[in-house]
Amino acid sequence: MSESCDEESCEEAVKTTPGIVYLSRVPPFMKPHKVRHLLSPYGSVGRVYLQPEEDIVRQRRIKFRGNKKVKFTEGWVEFLDKRVAKVVATTLNCTPVGRKKRSIYHDDLWNIKYLPKFRWTHLTEKIAYTQAVREQKMRTEMSQVKRETSAYLSSVDKGKEITAITQRKSRQGVQTISTQQRHYKQRVVSEGAAASASGLCDSLLSKVFGR
Repeated sequence: MSESCDEESCEEAVKTTPGIVYLSRVPPFMKPHKVRHLLSPYGSVGRVYLQPEEDIVRQRRIKFRGNKKVKFTEGWVEFLDKRVAKVVATTLNCTPVGRKKRSIYHDDLWNIKYLPKFRWTHLTEKIAYTQAVREQKMRTEMSQVKRETSAYLSSVDKGKEITAITQRKSRQGVQTISTQQRHYKQRVVSEGAAASASGLCDSLLSKVFGR
């Protein structure tokens, strides 16, 4: 037996607009399907998007023997009726995520806020912009790495070339500039000149110190 509705209720159903709530914090390692499962009893849930943490943060955690699972930092949940979204945000904010004491999320609190006049397209635009910025940053870093690598390889090649030249000249019996020693001829000071210089020095000191 098919359900039927009068003209007024059908018109109201057509005019129902979705509402989006924002999760400023997602409990550790909670996945999108779990968020949907926890919020579905309060109303019809549409799309769910959770922002994953930066890959460098996850790699650092794994390096120090932390959890290998992907962690999410924030999220957006779409309810098919914005009135439900408002009620959910008002009711659940700052309440325990896990109702039962045995739940692993019992000590976590919902940080949830209703976003008025916010549409899912705004979120997709934000995600696309963030992705473009991340890709541009990655391209810049890769370009910098390529320049540094090229400079390093150029220095290595130059060092190898200098070493090859030095070895070739060494085999030919030719001293390189770095191994040549220069000798300077020193004049021998006579005893008379040394005595004259010593007397001049004593005379000068006596004038200075008033001896």
